[in-house]
Amino acid sequence: MSTTERKGRTKKRGKKQKKGVGISVPGQEDTSFGGEDQPQGGQSLTVGQYDSPHFQAGHYGEVEEQLLGYFKNVESSLDDPQFETAEDQRLFVDNVYSEVEGNELRLATNYSCSLILEKLLKISNPFQLRVFMDKLRGRTVELFAHRFASHVCQTVVTLAADVVEQEVNENGSNENKMDTSEDNKEGELLSMEKLILGMCEDIKPVVGGLISQQFASHVIRVLLFVLAGKRVDETNDVKGQLRSKRSTKYKTENNDTLTKYSSKASPIRNVPASFKEMFRTLSTELAITSSETDVRALSVHRVASPVLQLLLEMQEEDSEGQKAKNVLLDRILWGVVSDVTKPTENKDRDSWFETLIRDPVGSHLLEVIFKVAPTPVYNKIYTHYLKKKLEKFSLNPIANFVIQNFLTNARNAEQFEKIVKELSGSFEKLMKNGKFGVIRSLVDASLKLGTAEKDIVNGLAGALHMPTDGSQEFVNCVMRMWTYEDWMAASEEEKKNLRNFHMQGSLLLQSIMKMPAQYNAIATTSFLSQRPDVTYQWCFSPVGSRAYESILTSPTVNDKMKKKIMRNLQGHYADLSKDKFGSHIVEHCWAAADIDMKERIASELVKREYDLSEHYIGKCILWTCKIDQYKRRHDEWVEREKGVERKKDLFKDILGDDIKLSGKRKNKQA
Repeated sequence: MSTTERKGRTKKRGKKQKKGVGISVPGQEDTSFGGEDQPQGGQSLTVGQYDSPHFQAGHYGEVEEQLLGYFKNVESSLDDPQFETAEDQRLFVDNVYSEVEGNELRLATNYSCSLILEKLLKISNPFQLRVFMDKLRGRTVELFAHRFASHVCQTVVTLAADVVEQEVNENGSNENKMDTSEDNKEGELLSMEKLILGMCEDIKPVVGGLISQQFASHVIRVLLFVLAGKRVDETNDVKGQLRSKRSTKYKTENNDTLTKYSSKASPIRNVPASFKEMFRTLSTELAITSSETDVRALSVHRVASPVLQLLLEMQEEDSEGQKAKNVLLDRILWGVVSDVTKPTENKDRDSWFETLIRDPVGSHLLEVIFKVAPTPVYNKIYTHYLKKKLEKFSLNPIANFVIQNFLTNARNAEQFEKIVKELSGSFEKLMKNGKFGVIRSLVDASLKLGTAEKDIVNGLAGALHMPTDGSQEFVNCVMRMWTYEDWMAASEEEKKNLRNFHMQGSLLLQSIMKMPAQYNAIATTSFLSQRPDVTYQWCFSPVGSRAYESILTSPTVNDKMKKKIMRNLQGHYADLSKDKFGSHIVEHCWAAADIDMKERIASELVKREYDLSEHYIGKCILWTCKIDQYKRRHDEWVEREKGVERKKDLFKDILGDDIKLSGKRKNKQA
């Protein structure tokens, strides 16, 4: 719904509107923002006019037909570039900017032209980007609030980060040599650092309202990334912090690439000190200047809450960063930080926490809080709000994700043992209700803290109703998340059907295999007690093969057991080498094998060398095992493999039993 359509619905009958976001908070009066008539786009706007979050998007007139046609031709040149040199591309971009000079704002706010403008910006050089940024000066708020222009602003801010880092590296200091005075001369082009800071100054008085604005919120998130010196990678934006799902889909469909940084680049950028200061200033505006009611209302706001999450995660560990984080936490959690030393009963706070942990939006914020909260705050939340309620929250369809993060970020072994004791009797309920993630989080936390492994494995076995004399079926039950009775009652056809493998069961088994040998023994013994023809079928399943791999790569499974598993696969290595899942099993076997077992695998592959060399996966296995060298220079091959084995033994004390895989496997996991 457009802003104009909402004008007539800004007041509720019989109730006076106050400033705030439209959501009720326990113990507080209604805090919905009022809505005055907004000024028309293109006019100069005062801070007082932005008391409402319904900002007026900029409107600068329609794009002329002639210019629209020209810009469509520009798009075809961008989609299928014919530039022979970088200079040709620079001249082309310069000519485009010359043609559209004075119409930048119209193009940015046009449905079709805004996407073309983004493509143009991505091939612009630093000077061209600075010129374009200069055209936006003074219009930041109304452009951020615009449906199409906000995406253009987001793109140019993302690209500006490279320019700022380049300026810092060239200058060798945090002060830009091109612009040493505060008051620039008329007509002088500002540095990118000054242009970004100017943009921040524009939004600073109204940032509390902008973060809840549908289109502006994503731009501010990217701006925070840039100010904090974090590298933007839109391709790995799984949480939608940088772009909405709709925006990502739209860019993909319209041949506009998402921003991605090289894996070789550091995730941290060099940024000027002024950026860190501005980041703290914006944090202060949101965390300290805003009222507690507003901050709590923003916590459960669909658009604003992700910004608060970023502010919490990005604070530095120095005193200023900790102060801002603690103030923000205190306002979100109704004084829990200031009250941490002398806890007092607060019914409003208790009610608010119950609301937050079950809220579809607020629960995500609570997950971040468990990750970044100081230990005393974490302990207080556990003691006062979660203790003896873990089962209740773990069974809730929303709160269970918060509990998973709470468990993952457990602070000490003693506290975690109490948590396991409370939850271990609830495993069966959790499984029946499909809350497998809570059990997985317990396993992962026990690995991190090195405690309570026995209680967790026993709790899982109890939930599966494993009898003491029937533990050989443990892996079958875990892999399918079936009870022992379900497994025994199943037909042979159901037992052989690999589609019955459960993803969460496989992940659980993979985590259990990382535990010390005395705790994962129930899984390894059960696996080795299966018939080889049964476990062989696991290798061709995307779920089963991962579980199979976890046993081969486990640092706590001894070499004798691994060798028995590899012997069970003899006669099948060639067939496995041609399967997209089984080929990874072969790689892991090869990495864990001694020279005797490698000889057996290699001799088996040689017999099918021609067949494998014609297969796109099989030839990779031939290269991994150096089969050509094995045939032609066998003695050199033996010495080489013995050398690899000696190195593995030499570094075993440092690296454990972790196996370095081939590049193909690494890329797939990445």
